[in-house]
Amino acid sequence: MLRHEREALEAQVQRLERANPSWNAAQLEGELATIVPTAYSAWKEETPIRRSRLRAIQRWRTGARGRDAGKTSAHLFPYLWPVGERQRKEVDPTFDPSPVVAAGSWRLFLYNCGPEIVRDVRVALDGAAVDYAPSIVTGRFTEVHWQRLDRVKAMALSGDGGLARFELRVDFVIARGTRQSRLVGELVLHPQQGWVHFGGRDGRAREVE
Repeated sequence: MLRHEREALEAQVQRLERANPSWNAAQLEGELATIVPTAYSAWKEETPIRRSRLRAIQRWRTGARGRDAGKTSAHLFPYLWPVGERQRKEVDPTFDPSPVVAAGSWRLFLYNCGPEIVRDVRVALDGAAVDYAPSIVTGRFTEVHWQRLDRVKAMALSGDGGLARFELRVDFVIARGTRQSRLVGELVLHPQQGWVHFGGRDGRAREVE
């Protein structure tokens, strides 16, 4: 197959990975056959063993090529990811975190760690809308005002009890407004330490600090 056809396949795999991070290699391959049929047909003819094609897709979704395949870590976060004050400070030196020492963070931000501007960002906790942002530029943040929900605020102010878990859902638009995407997962609130963990529905997870 021609070089530009292979590059087109790689680019589409990485785009699909960002938009649908929970998809497995088989699902990505099925979508390739639909959106780039010419390049896919040439690749399938050149690589008739399906297992080999799926291994190639796993390499392409991380951006790895040739001898570097398998050495590069997959990009951990798809477009938007919730972070705490100290995590924001690591990226944004101009930000002043609270002097309060806690394992987690009482303030929560969405960080655009993806390659493009995201638009029409709608944030909900346990199905209740809490924030809206028309756009978030790459490398920038928007705050999640969870205090607007009385139930969540009451649990945080109680200062006792066990961990509380809430579903975070963020719907947004990518690809210059042509494709809808979302981030869905579980936020964990410690009544004495603030937000301490986020686990995405796709299996990706990280502490909030």
